[in-house]
Amino acid sequence: MEEPRNPTEAQPPAPEAEPPESLEALVPKRRLWPVFAVLGLVIAAAGLLAFRSMTATDPLRILVAIDLDGYWWEGSQPAARLADELGEHLAELGFDPVKGGDPKVMKALESAKDPKEAAKALGAGFIIEARLAPEIVEHPIKEGYFELRVDAPVTLTFLDKGTSTERRIRGYSGATKKDRAMALLANSMASQALDAVIAQLMDHPSVREITEGSDIKLLERLASARRFVKDRAANLDRAAGAYVARAKEIEAEEQGRVTFLSPQAAEDLLVGTAEGGYFVKTADVSVFHSVRSRDLARSEALETVEWRPLDRPAVPTTDPAAVKPMWRGYHVYSYPSSQRDGDRVALVEDFFGWAKTITVVDRSGQSKRVRIDPEHRFVDPKLAPGGRFVAVYDRPDADAQADLMVLDTDGGKEVFGLHTENQSLGGFAWLDETRLAFVYVPDASEGDAPHLAVVDVGKQPLSIERPFRAKPGEDLRNPAASSDGTKIVCVVDGDEPGIAVIDTATWRRKVYAAPGGASWPAFSPDAARVAFETRGAGGTDIAVLALSTGEIKKLTVGSATERVPRFSADGKRVLFEVRYRDPVFPQKRSISRIASAAVEP
Repeated sequence: MEEPRNPTEAQPPAPEAEPPESLEALVPKRRLWPVFAVLGLVIAAAGLLAFRSMTATDPLRILVAIDLDGYWWEGSQPAARLADELGEHLAELGFDPVKGGDPKVMKALESAKDPKEAAKALGAGFIIEARLAPEIVEHPIKEGYFELRVDAPVTLTFLDKGTSTERRIRGYSGATKKDRAMALLANSMASQALDAVIAQLMDHPSVREITEGSDIKLLERLASARRFVKDRAANLDRAAGAYVARAKEIEAEEQGRVTFLSPQAAEDLLVGTAEGGYFVKTADVSVFHSVRSRDLARSEALETVEWRPLDRPAVPTTDPAAVKPMWRGYHVYSYPSSQRDGDRVALVEDFFGWAKTITVVDRSGQSKRVRIDPEHRFVDPKLAPGGRFVAVYDRPDADAQADLMVLDTDGGKEVFGLHTENQSLGGFAWLDETRLAFVYVPDASEGDAPHLAVVDVGKQPLSIERPFRAKPGEDLRNPAASSDGTKIVCVVDGDEPGIAVIDTATWRRKVYAAPGGASWPAFSPDAARVAFETRGAGGTDIAVLALSTGEIKKLTVGSATERVPRFSADGKRVLFEVRYRDPVFPQKRSISRIASAAVEP
């Protein structure tokens, strides 16, 4: 057995190592570069990720940059209202609209040279841009009234590629204060802006990559948007199909005898005819799918008065190929009428219910407000040949009977007024430049018969002549004069109902029987025929009476309501309105299309 060693003979313990002064003392220098390389890669990767997180575009992140009296980040309240409303719609569909409130967001928006640069800095995949510079119409009402009109493109841009799509949006609003009108405009334009971009947004490859991918969270996030776009397309197709199908039914009923001049979903009223064409009042409606109701809704354009060539089918006023209107505004109250021998139209303009005007406008677009009144209601204005005077029904208030009033169109001075206390009016028509014929009962309380009276507003002192009186028990209405003023046609109701033609030289009449009844008669240019509205199988039809023979021929036989006939300037055709229920909004509106039918020689 080995003997234990003497401690003194044991090997002395190794000295304690001194701590290294640097990493080089621990690891040979030639072996340090792999460590630095790894650390560098880690730092670079982290930096790259941080950079990408700050600069990569998110296809679901959208900047709304719609200029309405400035951008929302510049302090524009209308633009902020519009952006908030549109942003709310986008968020409901699963997108991420850029919002204010974050200092970093506001700094990026305020420091960028333009909205696109700001959108890229904020990582937005898309930007919705528009510059809504409203046309401001300040109406001459005592309290003041501002009408704002917008017609502008809205652009959707994919920022990674710089590709864009563009659609137009149109709208209007009105209020006694400009700020209030701007707020109302902002609300209405948000829905239109969404409708203008949503289909293109969802169809973009960067968004389709998500909707066709396998990321469950992203698919769930855009589920609402996918349903909305699918329902939108289906409903819009359904609406378009309904208009086409109903129009074909109406057109087929007429067996090819009627030419339709208005679009299939129009709301056109026939104002009058002139050489080569006709005047029409429009009230175009566009169909869109509402994000609020998730159903079809209507967008109503400003109403217009237009001159349309007879040889060219019309298109909606919102179509780029549409003719420039003579007049555009919120609402035409009652029927306008065109000057019989010229190119001017008289209309009653409604200032959003705050006032009514009597306005005269010509084909060039020049207009003149002859009278403005916040209380009176003007109805059925008619211009005299030459355009010096305009006659109109005047209701002092909504419940009052209508008075008859004639104004000088130069200064708006009233030159004749027939007040209807104990009287009753049945229509009026100009015989020539100064003579107005009208039907009235001098004393309705005594059961008096209607008279056909004449006043010459160009002579002083004024006097009413009563050259023709209906028979006891008869009623006269809807007078219309021939172009030379030698004849007047009226509808007669009583023991011998029909159409009465009165010679203005002898004031003798001839009555033509109208078995289906008659309304709104109108002379041909040569005064040899009369077109009128009569009862039909499903509504009313248009017929023509030949005065030489008394023969009546129906021009239409459809189930729709056909009304307000007017001969073309050459006398070869009769133009009229065809009215039927809107197949998409049957409880809300009617379709009204201008059509024409040939008159046999």
